[in-house]
Amino acid sequence: MPAESPTAGQVRRKVRVFRALTALDPRMPGVWRRPAGAERHLPTQAGPVRVLTYGLDRPETLPLFINLHGGGFVMLHPEMDDRYMPALASTAGVKIISVDYSLAPEAPFPQALEECYAVATYAREHAADLGIDPDRIAMGGHSAGGNLSAACCLLDRERRALGLAALILDYPPMDLATDPSLKPTPKDAIPPHMSRTFDAAYCGTREAARNPLVSPVYATVDQVRHFPPTLVITASEDSLAPEAEAFKDKLVEAGVDVAFRRFEGVPHGFTHLKVPEAAEAWASMAGFLRRTLGAG
Repeated sequence: MPAESPTAGQVRRKVRVFRALTALDPRMPGVWRRPAGAERHLPTQAGPVRVLTYGLDRPETLPLFINLHGGGFVMLHPEMDDRYMPALASTAGVKIISVDYSLAPEAPFPQALEECYAVATYAREHAADLGIDPDRIAMGGHSAGGNLSAACCLLDRERRALGLAALILDYPPMDLATDPSLKPTPKDAIPPHMSRTFDAAYCGTREAARNPLVSPVYATVDQVRHFPPTLVITASEDSLAPEAEAFKDKLVEAGVDVAFRRFEGVPHGFTHLKVPEAAEAWASMAGFLRRTLGAG
C-alpha cells in the first residue's frame, strides 16, 4: 500500500538532509568553482529573480533559450547546469537565461512557476535590451525544470503573454498525484521516499497535485493543443519515464509537433552524468533548438 504523505515537519527535516548531502557533491560548480554564466537579477512581475546568463553580451540578435534546472523542486540552483550551457548556447546558436527559481518547501507551488513565467515575460518585453528575438524564445528544463516548463505553457493558455516557439522536457516528473511507490522502480530509480518528500514539499497534498499546473499529465488534450514544438526525453531506468511518455502521447493526440527520444539503460538525471548517452541527449537538444528556432 502507498505510504502516508510526510508531515510538514518531516518534509522540512528531510529536505535539509538532501540539501546538505547535495552541497558536498563535487559536480556542483556553485561550491567548487565559479560558474561560467554571468549573474543577473531580473526585476520581474513576480519580484527580483536571480539568473545566470550566457551570451547576452553578444552584439547580434539571437533566439533565447530559458533553462530551468532540476532538483525535485527543493534543492539545487542554475549552477547545476552551468557546465553545459556555454556549449549549448554555441551549438544551438542561442542566448540562454538559466533561472534560479525559489525552492520548496519554503516557497511551495505556485511561486517557482510564477517566477519562471515572469522571467519569460520579462525576456519578451525586454527583447531589444537583451538582444534577443521575442518571437524565437524557447523554454525547457531537466526533471523538476521540465515540469515547470510544461506548466508555464499550460499557464500561457490563459495569460497568452509568452507565445513560446519551442519546449524541451528532459525526464520530467509529470504526475505528482500518484504515490511514488505505485510507479516503476528500476534499480537506479529515485527512491520513493525521496520522491514523496519532493512532491509533498512542492504542493502539499495528493489532491492538490491533480492540478495540471502541478501534474501536467492531468491536462486535457484541449489544454495542450497550443503547445509549441516539443522535445521529450526519457530514460528507461527512470521511474518517471511512463508519465512523461503519457504526456508526450497527449501532445501527439493534440496535434503538437513532438520529437521524442527514449534513452535505454540510463537513469533519471543521466544528462548530467559522464555517460555517452548524455552527449547524445545534449546534441538532440541543440539540434531541436536549431530546427525550431531557425538558429545558427
